[in-house]
Amino acid sequence: MKDKISIILPIFNVGAYLREGLDSLVNQTIGCENLEIIMVNDCSTDNSGEIINEYADKYDSCIAIHHEKNSGGPYTPRNTGLKACSGDYIMFLDPDDRYNLDACEILYNKIKETGDDMVLARFRRVFENRGYVQKSYSPYPDNLSRFYPNEDFRIANPLDISDKLWENVVSKILYGRDLEITYKRDNALDEININSIEEEPDLLKISPSIWCKIYKRELVMDNNITFPPFIIGEDLCFNLETFLNAKGITFLNSYISCNYYVREEESKSITNNINIRFMVDLIDCLIYSRKCCEGFSNNIKNISINPHLFYWMNRWKANSFTKEENELLVGKINELKKIHHTDLKTKMLLSSMILAVKSANIIKKK
Repeated sequence: MKDKISIILPIFNVGAYLREGLDSLVNQTIGCENLEIIMVNDCSTDNSGEIINEYADKYDSCIAIHHEKNSGGPYTPRNTGLKACSGDYIMFLDPDDRYNLDACEILYNKIKETGDDMVLARFRRVFENRGYVQKSYSPYPDNLSRFYPNEDFRIANPLDISDKLWENVVSKILYGRDLEITYKRDNALDEININSIEEEPDLLKISPSIWCKIYKRELVMDNNITFPPFIIGEDLCFNLETFLNAKGITFLNSYISCNYYVREEESKSITNNINIRFMVDLIDCLIYSRKCCEGFSNNIKNISINPHLFYWMNRWKANSFTKEENELLVGKINELKKIHHTDLKTKMLLSSMILAVKSANIIKKK
């Protein structure tokens, strides 16, 4: 194999799980010698720095980089990794998750076969405390039960509501109707292959999971795609930009490349600590994403933004904010509304968000 795959990991206080994540890389069936594993330590205060130094000493493919100042989010270490990487292809992994041991080989072989700019796969969402596994969301019927006959997958349900309510009501509201522009949904599909995202906008309904994708280096570097400085949603922005710029995309609908671990007890996680910056950054990332969609169809604009508005409202309702903070959030939603006015449904959705936040302030005054 002449090509090299760069795999970038943002590291911050993940010492308890880091070895398992790194072992899932150095033991890849494609061969560790074909990988460039870039581990970027964002000033961890646990033993994460020592662990990545240990792997860098042991494996020629492992490169340890240590920041002098913590950035407060994974965007900076990922961008550091992009600047440092030299591979022909680029992948990402969150260090507390794990690749299947054949992930790099399967994704690499497919991107070489097709010549596409990017290839993506499914992932498991593993709930360790609850003892069950969800299959990642796909807008297409799949054959996972045939390829993984010994696994009991629950349906993807990111809002943590009853599966029946999710499948029959909420998911249909959240994602809208199936567009079926290139692929019909009457039978299970193992592989979706398109030349551009406009041929199958429904791919944007998939979780912005950068860690189950492989990218051609030129796609990222020639289009100057980096992670914007948001503590939440930076992966959404990166994911969208790669989809919009890619010439050739393949989705392996019946292959699972990665295990994503949901560990609810870790209250230090960014997504478990909802504060005003979290809520503002999430709206800012949607504004950023919406601007990226100029020149594309309304289908692209709506699918890339609207489902995330429901997520924002779900987070907002579950937390309490001051009058001043809510006023700031109303301003941010209005900022998005000014540029995201594709149809009546979208306008009503954003207006209802503004009304809800304003109403909360009226209640606070009483």
